Amino acid sequence: MKKHAKLYITIAVILLLAVGIYALFRGDTKRMNAAAGSGNPAMEFDNIDLKEDKDGKPVWRFKAKHVTMSQDKNIIEMTGVDGSFMKDDNEIDLTADTGKIDRKAQTVYVEGNVKGKSKDGLVLYAKNLTYDGKTQILSTDQFFTAEKDNRVLTGDSFTGDRVLQQLTAKGHAKLADKEDAK
Repeated sequence: MKKHAKLYITIAVILLLAVGIYALFRGDTKRMNAAAGSGNPAMEFDNIDLKEDKDGKPVWRFKAKHVTMSQDKNIIEMTGVDGSFMKDDNEIDLTADTGKIDRKAQTVYVEGNVKGKSKDGLVLYAKNLTYDGKTQILSTDQFFTAEKDNRVLTGDSFTGDRVLQQLTAKGHAKLADKEDAK
């Protein structure tokens, strides 16, 4: 009888341990599955370079101090953004506080203290910029200032090619000499 009692006690202890372990880890799988579907980043990087080429030619490149990438790798969020848009021999260099690349929608969005400078002397200040890769248009929907050759262009928004060789200002657009703009 003592042999059977020890066996029953051992089985009961093992069953209690199994139930305890199951109860302990059961909640973790729910949290892991919830996190997987909640848009939490799949990957995070510091000081990373990102770029896009089309037909063997560079379209844009960005370096960011910190990057988070969604699990499906379609959404890339950046902080401390330093980058460029290129077209032929022209280029505009940009800095911004934050940015977002949506690979599926083919868009790049930067915002916060956006400053740009082109090779031909254009200096741009804006709150945000959006690049649409499908149309290859760079634009803003907020007030901006563009300076070049002692002239200042301001407006409520603009659209242009990705290196801002052509720029169309909209809404309260004004072009003035730099001295008159102050």
